[in-house]
Amino acid sequence: MRSQVSNPRELKLNSRLVVVVVVLLVVMQIAAPHRIWSILMIGLGGALALGFFWARALRSHLSFEREIRSHLAKVGDQLQERFVLSNSSRFPALWVSVIDRSTFPRYQVNTARFVGGSSIRRWIKGSVCVTRGLYTLGPTTLETGDPFGLFRVTIEYPQSETMLVVPPVIPLPSIEIATGDRMGEGGTKVTTPRRTVTASGVREYAPGDSLFSVHWMTSARLDDLYVRMFDRQPTSDWWVIVDLDGQVQVGEGIEATEEYSIIMAASIADRGLRNTRAVGLVASGDEQIWLPPQTGAGQRWEILRSLATVGRGDSALISLLADTQRFLGRNTSAIMITPSVNPDWLKGLMSLMQRDIRITVLLLDPAAFGGEEPSAAILGKLAAWGINHYRITPEIYEQPVVRDLFAWQKSQHSSSSFTASDLDWSKL
Repeated sequence: MRSQVSNPRELKLNSRLVVVVVVLLVVMQIAAPHRIWSILMIGLGGALALGFFWARALRSHLSFEREIRSHLAKVGDQLQERFVLSNSSRFPALWVSVIDRSTFPRYQVNTARFVGGSSIRRWIKGSVCVTRGLYTLGPTTLETGDPFGLFRVTIEYPQSETMLVVPPVIPLPSIEIATGDRMGEGGTKVTTPRRTVTASGVREYAPGDSLFSVHWMTSARLDDLYVRMFDRQPTSDWWVIVDLDGQVQVGEGIEATEEYSIIMAASIADRGLRNTRAVGLVASGDEQIWLPPQTGAGQRWEILRSLATVGRGDSALISLLADTQRFLGRNTSAIMITPSVNPDWLKGLMSLMQRDIRITVLLLDPAAFGGEEPSAAILGKLAAWGINHYRITPEIYEQPVVRDLFAWQKSQHSSSSFTASDLDWSKL
């Protein structure tokens, strides 16, 4: 955020008392001339004049910049900002208060700096991205003044930058997704530039396409490069359904079940996309998320961005399943993530099973997260129906790479850095 000439700049006298005193001294010198009145009048008047010109110079010649290293990060990454405070006047700024109004959690930028005349001060500030969300960095206010404390200069920088922190992607090797893959079956037929058995058409050549896919006859006929579009292999689509009903969540902050659910949703979606699956996301929290199954890095970005800002809502899982099931094709896979032990939503599962939809249930056991409701009854029903299911407890995150993440999250210190996945953020 670079400084702008149009930034509001204000010069204000801290107290009018000194002006009143100078006027009184002038009156006293006229009415009853005395050396003491002259000395005081010259001293206070000179300080007032010097302070005014000093403060006015700072108001006109101070500038401030702040630049963020990246607008996108994931939980555990380092936020870094570069700050530049410039003073092009001959008068030094003995103190400059930098007042920050960012919304980024656990990020303290407020500071006071000395800047000499015709000089520049630079510094870097960093913090660990502790919680997911969309935050703002800025606005910023500078406050300074003359060395006598008579005048105060305020410079406003209303510009702000957005910072998106997405949930981390962690390995979940113990969870296997029930798939509906069958020879010749699967999700909706989707074309892809990757080479498979059959081609479904052609399209214009784009940078990065393989030359082996060029359809030379069409290219010669149309006098431009065209590549073949191949049918995607018959694999079932994945629908990740996240229950964010506030009535069934347990815990607060990073210990809450919805935070674990969101991390699991991001990690499972990432696994599916890396395995060339088409992955969709459905969630009904404080905002509605509906992302139809797609493949590629673009879909990964959309899923992570959506999960970064969603919170608890008031839609029950049974209603979410009822609204979703008509959009799910036969032999697709539905991965449900929920902490609800209310058996009512099992009716929605029955409807999905009747449509040959393969179901995997990831049940976050409320008792393991500090709740009181037992999960044995609903787990027994899932087992009796032959539904692929897993009981999720905080111990699932006890793998070393994940345990370290949650260890520093729970601490009050933010001095460490963590990278939870090998996502290529430059491609996003």
